[in-house]
Amino acid sequence: MGIPDSRGMDRHGESHSPAGGAPGSPPDRTRGNSSGDRRLRRCFLLLVDGLRPDVAEGLLEAGRLPHLAAMVQGGGGVTRAVTSFPTTTSVSYLPFLTGCTPGGCNVPSIRWLDRTAYDGRWWRNRDAVRSYCGYQAGLLDSDIDPRVRTIFELVPESIAFFTMITRGLTPERDPARRARVYWAAIGHYLFWNQPSDDVVARHLLRAVDQSWKFFFAQFPAVDGYTHQSSPEAPKVIRALERVDRVVGRLRAQLAARGELEESLILVVSDHGATSVHTHLDLPEWFRRRGVPTLSHPIMWQRAPRAAVMVAGNGSAMVYARLTEPRTARWSIERLRHPDAFGSHSDLIAELVADPAVALVVGESEDGGLRVVSSSGEAEVRSGDDAMIAYRPMTGDPLEIGGARTLTHREWLEQTWDTRFPDAPVQILDQFRSSRTGDLVVVGREGFDFRRRYEIPEHKAGHGSMHRAHMQIPLWSSHPLPAERLRSADLFPSMLAWLGVTVPADIDGELLWRPGRNRRAGSPVHRVAAALP
Repeated sequence: MGIPDSRGMDRHGESHSPAGGAPGSPPDRTRGNSSGDRRLRRCFLLLVDGLRPDVAEGLLEAGRLPHLAAMVQGGGGVTRAVTSFPTTTSVSYLPFLTGCTPGGCNVPSIRWLDRTAYDGRWWRNRDAVRSYCGYQAGLLDSDIDPRVRTIFELVPESIAFFTMITRGLTPERDPARRARVYWAAIGHYLFWNQPSDDVVARHLLRAVDQSWKFFFAQFPAVDGYTHQSSPEAPKVIRALERVDRVVGRLRAQLAARGELEESLILVVSDHGATSVHTHLDLPEWFRRRGVPTLSHPIMWQRAPRAAVMVAGNGSAMVYARLTEPRTARWSIERLRHPDAFGSHSDLIAELVADPAVALVVGESEDGGLRVVSSSGEAEVRSGDDAMIAYRPMTGDPLEIGGARTLTHREWLEQTWDTRFPDAPVQILDQFRSSRTGDLVVVGREGFDFRRRYEIPEHKAGHGSMHRAHMQIPLWSSHPLPAERLRSADLFPSMLAWLGVTVPADIDGELLWRPGRNRRAGSPVHRVAAALP
């Protein structure tokens, strides 16, 4: 895993040659098999947006997800993985579909600003500011680092439904693209999210009888109903039960075609969620301190001294002095001075004193990263030997328990059940991107950073770095490994299953080769500590 700086690496790898047919169409493939002919493998990545793993595990144990239970008990597995930060839709799809983290893709968040191009003229500079929540969603593909290749590019026999990342897909391979925009608006404003899942299910089950090798289906209803209510709301449960029935129909169709054993089915989520009891409108927080602040959706702020780009809405990136285009971030030492934002005080100290803020992170003058909270300050630093060091200075904001120097895999294992899983690695990754703000602000459980323009109000959210947002479900039709996994690690596993060469310079690692040591009736059950 390239941490923290791999902008110069070559990300191109060879792809497996198509099995036949014109680009954008599946190869010819019959239902039957001649004796000795090995059937082509297929992979189904089903992403239930915003699903908390403990909610899904509870329903599984209660017998309310019988088809998923049959899948994992028939030789599959159920565990958890860690997603990427910020824990938000679109950005957290990147590791699954590219094998690269948001930092590696140079897409650090769902909203960001290009500090090299923005000089304070909002109309002329409008393309230097991004929000994938609106009309700029279509720019996501071109914003991804051109050296990064999507699974849709590596596997031409791919089809996807309700995907925000479409690079490599032809219109025939993205058949629900118009329906996604329409039903997303209906779900958001009319609180009616189930039709989106129903459209995805129809397209998915229809495509099974075609000859695609890789299927990506995003089910958005759980996330929509979670935002409207809570992660355990009855509508959330009903939506997940309907996904369970879709899995049952999918497995039945594959069995009827004689393809169930040669199909890898993965059920995952992009992030978790927690209930929100208090909204701290972070742009308004800066304005109340005399700082003209640029933020979505009102982008015509005159002479802004700061920009706040909120994600999820549990985290945000903050940019200083927008009228001065620059290539480098300002250090946290400089940002502590009142004149950095044109205020009258140290705004970093004021931020971490607010009960809504868990962490503030910025670059230090000496090249490390400083993590600040109300309990003190620590340093995170990546060395030339691929080791990552965490050193408390005046406190232990990540609640790790002291100074440690570990590999990125050791950090994942040793912080798995802490308040901020994988935090040193995720923080370093965030600052790999040239588009990341001068500061990253991480919200505390129960709070978020958007109020005025979040219509309708979010009663639950995500985007932060705490465990209930970072841990995600990972359910498979094939046995899962004992190693802890990040979402990026599934990308090379899916390619290996399909017989496609794994690109050399991705962040994910091939720790799991599905199909090896398959044994019915012995799934891996590894349920982590209860989430808050």
